Amino acid sequence: MKNWDQVLVDAKTFFDFLNRPVFFDGPYRGDQEKVKLIFDASLAAEYSTDDSGEKFEDWQGLLESVTPAWPDMPRSVEKKILEVLDQMSGKDYSGLDEAPLIYNMQGDVSRLLHCYAYGEVDSLWKSVEEAYLLGGIPCGWDGKYPEGRMVVYSNSPVSGNSVK
Repeated sequence: MKNWDQVLVDAKTFFDFLNRPVFFDGPYRGDQEKVKLIFDASLAAEYSTDDSGEKFEDWQGLLESVTPAWPDMPRSVEKKILEVLDQMSGKDYSGLDEAPLIYNMQGDVSRLLHCYAYGEVDSLWKSVEEAYLLGGIPCGWDGKYPEGRMVVYSNSPVSGNSVK
């Protein structure tokens, strides 16, 4: 278990992102061949919340499956994570009005910070973090994990790109 100062160092790039006053104010900047990039917020919300497994892989279930079952977190670290989440509620999400995506982002942030605190960040969680850092919202999985690719919502179309 790491202390909060160690988490701040290990997750510095992620904290820099979280400290921005505005999220998702430009197009996704990542490799568009590695992800299924979508621009429809309603579809992104459907990907992120549909747990039936009929149309999409159960995204929340998939994330839970790669999240270790940890013992209780020390209150001091848990308190810091809650402070980070509280600060997110006052951010500008660039007009994004799909509440499930924002709530899921907050859940992702919480789980990522827990991963950092315990020193165990699975490769899928690293991909989730990367999607946020590159201006997208990871919202699902296209295919049957680990085959396929992450679905990422972009709040702004990428010029010269079409949905794949």
